[in-house]
Amino acid sequence: MKLATPERVDRRQWLIRLGVFGQADEMLEQSLKRAEERLLGYAAPQGIYRVLELGDIKLRGSAIKKHLTGCRELAVMGVTIGAAVDHLIRQSQIRDMAEAVLLDCGASVLVEQICDAFEAQIREETEGYLTGRYSPGYGDLPIETQDALVRILDGPRKIGLTVNQSHIMIPRKSVTAILGIADHPVSGYLATCEECKLRDTCELRKEGKNCAEL
Repeated sequence: MKLATPERVDRRQWLIRLGVFGQADEMLEQSLKRAEERLLGYAAPQGIYRVLELGDIKLRGSAIKKHLTGCRELAVMGVTIGAAVDHLIRQSQIRDMAEAVLLDCGASVLVEQICDAFEAQIREETEGYLTGRYSPGYGDLPIETQDALVRILDGPRKIGLTVNQSHIMIPRKSVTAILGIADHPVSGYLATCEECKLRDTCELRKEGKNCAEL
């Protein structure tokens, strides 16, 4: 289904992804505005979700099992902002790498904003209590899980979402995630740095921060 494009790209999250903790100076702010205008013009958000029984999909990793503790079902969701954004970023990489970095980080923030709105819609349409979303590659849930989630969602046919041989989604600015569904309030589980497969390359961890602080 088609999803709404936000009116703005979240500045705080955009700056954090750029390694800027605080306010942007005037020059950076003007660059962000130009990049934002282009991103919002090229984005074509789409999303899809399915509700499954817990046994309908095999999930590897201890953290995801903790996340789904007490749940009776799960919702699998997929969101993409479209191939045109990938093309925009690639073109910028050829002529202006600084702009390309702004666009790439901004697109990552934009897709997460759209995921937040779509998650809110799923919560409204689903009976029960839901955990937060948990994506492949986070914690010890293997990135290979993308393949199964996209297949379950019929991603290629429904929203043009595919996975390559390296388990990377195409279009690149896309997200798949799992939300647990329970008959009682559930909080889910935030994986520790020790459980996360990205711990050795995580920029936040190098700075003494973690995902919970974003």
